[in-house]
Amino acid sequence: MQLMTEPLTPREEIARAWSRVAYEDDRRPETGFSVLVPHGWDTHPPARPAGAAGAADEGLVPLAVWSDPGEDARVEVSVQRLARELAPADWMVEWLKANDFEVLAARRIASPAGALGDVLAVKRAAPDARIYRLRSYKSGPLLFLVAASVARHRFEALEETLFIGTEGFRLTGAASPVPAEPLREVTLTAPAPARFVIPAIWVQQRDEQLRDGQAWRFANPATEDHMVGLIYVATIPHDGAASHDELADRLTTSFARDQGLEIAEPDLRRVSDPAAPADVREARLTARRADGERVRLELVIARDPTRWSVFALLGNRPDPDPLLVDAINRRAFEIVIASFTDRVAAA
Repeated sequence: MQLMTEPLTPREEIARAWSRVAYEDDRRPETGFSVLVPHGWDTHPPARPAGAAGAADEGLVPLAVWSDPGEDARVEVSVQRLARELAPADWMVEWLKANDFEVLAARRIASPAGALGDVLAVKRAAPDARIYRLRSYKSGPLLFLVAASVARHRFEALEETLFIGTEGFRLTGAASPVPAEPLREVTLTAPAPARFVIPAIWVQQRDEQLRDGQAWRFANPATEDHMVGLIYVATIPHDGAASHDELADRLTTSFARDQGLEIAEPDLRRVSDPAAPADVREARLTARRADGERVRLELVIARDPTRWSVFALLGNRPDPDPLLVDAINRRAFEIVIASFTDRVAAA
């Protein structure tokens, strides 16, 4: 089954046949939003009273519900306050598992807040009862889930309604770029000045094994003595490595030895434009511990006019993952890479 990604009805006709309905709460102005629903739909109070969305462990808080007159098709918007920075799409992966959904189709939509999730799913316990179109959004520490659903036998007739109901979500104000947790800046000085940011909770340690250049390791602490994620960042002079493949082999050999991992051979692919000044290559590798536990290993290696820049993520991948360890690790890695820049140019 494929996801609808554009409406069949022209946008100007949708504007005439649908209403943009606003939700506002003076106690929580940051939760203000609007959605598109067909003319004549009813508004309902949420299943449970909306809380303050002030506690990260409160879970999803229902804000508003709309339905057609027969209450067959519905659109519900909920919000959750995040304790750690993560991408909405990655949050959805675990939420769908925890709530016993079977995913029929899914996509990730790039955004400054991290990838948004867009999913078509059914409940495993009753796959023929209802079909759901779910989409996640994010503003600062607030994650919004828009859930549109309809009786399975009416899906073909109302598929576009579910799509517009989730795609038409808009925050009242601009989405906040502030992440869910504090960030701090890290600088490198050799072989050329550079900077990046990383969530402040990650524990920083200098890697003294690198002979040329500069390297840092950052650990994501689950507890004081138990780390569940590792990010490695290094800058190396051009003569410090012969190729992208050599650096990838060095890293994977080091991780295999130090972490007791079985790692597949790196297969780097170029992700930068051939005409770009930086030659950027990346790989996502299969890695496992001796006990069979899965580990996420991602490499990004760039050669620009001033240096080699090397980034690696090594993280636990529990399944299920109720603490969202993998999602937190992935988002921190994205932030590091996206923020990495020449310090002189940024000054």
